Amino acid sequence: MLVSTPNRFRQALEKLAAEPPSTKTALMRSLLPEIEAALASGKTWKQVWQCLADDGLGISYETFRKVLQRVRKKARISARPGEKAPEFPKAFARETAGGVARDPLANLKRLDENRPGFHWRATPRLKDSDGKKGD
Repeated sequence: MLVSTPNRFRQALEKLAAEPPSTKTALMRSLLPEIEAALASGKTWKQVWQCLADDGLGISYETFRKVLQRVRKKARISARPGEKAPEFPKAFARETAGGVARDPLANLKRLDENRPGFHWRATPRLKDSDGKKGD
């Protein structure tokens, strides 16, 4: 049975899109949302590069930075003038494997509460992370 021409072309393009990227730049472009999420969660560029290098990304750190800067710039430029740049996932409280919500800022909150000396807070804290009314 002969497949109609548009369907055949559509299948060929779907097959092509399913193949892995052929260049490092294309690979970085496809990983950009995950890289942005890692950077937004507080990881450094070097930590992200090291993680990818450990998994087989064969480029130097400097090349990684240059390619990533170009890809990020192109993503900002490619947004239409009236639109925002593409949104990348932001750091927020997530559920861990145990089902407990994890707050990425919990460490900073704990350090802020336990720092020695008197520290003036101009506005009262309405609620703490545990839901209790603060000072």
